[in-house]
Amino acid sequence: MENKKTIIAIVIVTLLIIILAVTYYLYNIYSNRQINLLTEEANKILQMDIVKDEIDTEIKTDGNFAIVEKATKEYIEKLKNIHDKIDEINSGINPNDIFKASNVEDKNLEEIDNIIKEYKEKCDNYFKEYKELAKEENIMENIENKNIKIRKNYYINLYKSIIAGEVMKKQLNTLQEAVEKEKDKLYSKLNVIERIKSYLEKNENYWNIKDDKIQFTNINKITEYYNLLNELAN
Repeated sequence: MENKKTIIAIVIVTLLIIILAVTYYLYNIYSNRQINLLTEEANKILQMDIVKDEIDTEIKTDGNFAIVEKATKEYIEKLKNIHDKIDEINSGINPNDIFKASNVEDKNLEEIDNIIKEYKEKCDNYFKEYKELAKEENIMENIENKNIKIRKNYYINLYKSIIAGEVMKKQLNTLQEAVEKEKDKLYSKLNVIERIKSYLEKNENYWNIKDDKIQFTNINKITEYYNLLNELAN
């Protein structure tokens, strides 16, 4: 009887060892597959034109690996979106819209000041948001606050190996330079808007509103005015 119990116990232990070994083997296959997929997705970001190209936001991995992949893509996408928003402001500046008749009625140019103020506030807020997101503690908080219940440190380090790698740092530096360039470009345009406003104020005796447009009575003045508008359009 004792021998029978011993044999049964040995069989059970053996089965458990086999099950654990198979589980470990299958998990390793799964884990390696997920790491390969994650590496492929990270390489896409590392090799893309970080300013112009769109991020593939489709999540290719599973489980906690998917959390790492999503956190990485979401973070880069947030930074890119800020760049795109400032670029959108730049692209949307139209001199004909800014200096339309309704904005300069009775030669009161306060609305132009409001437009300049609005553009500056939007740009400054976006730039502040970018600088805040780019802080190292916020980069890591992006993964640390995720709901990872098993081997959290492993997945945090996996995320860090992607986001803090030298190639990714170069990509983020490139993106930051592009953001700063868009900000400078916008401020240059706002400077031109201020110069046009000043020009209209100094030469108010040479223009009037006619047919919902600014009309100059002096050929030299209209030439100078449109030269300024062309600076804004470039």
